[in-house]
Amino acid sequence: MDDLDSQRARAARNQSLFREVNQRIAELAHRYAAELLPNSYLCECLNTECTQTLELSHLEYERVRRRGTRFFVLPGHDDPAVENVVEAYERYVVVEKIGVGAEIAESIGQRDPGRAG
Repeated sequence: MDDLDSQRARAARNQSLFREVNQRIAELAHRYAAELLPNSYLCECLNTECTQTLELSHLEYERVRRRGTRFFVLPGHDDPAVENVVEAYERYVVVEKIGVGAEIAESIGQRDPGRAG
């Protein structure tokens, strides 16, 4: 595995950890019928020290979650070396992992019982 593949793999694993935390937030919102209200989620960027949050509706959250290779991050928190921006909104952007990172993210996403679709 070359340096770029290693970077992509590490980014996918790190971002998948943030996704797990956000899945628990979504489960709690669903459990307490807060689906119609916006919820705060952790930015799923590759920076493991990022603790910034963004507001998403349940529908926005579920739309991104349909693909295991996609994550939501704050604008400017994307890294073109490991992901492509596939959707951009004022409050957040949706990134899609590329290369080996996409394979790892998809593999981890398939094990997620809360994954939509």
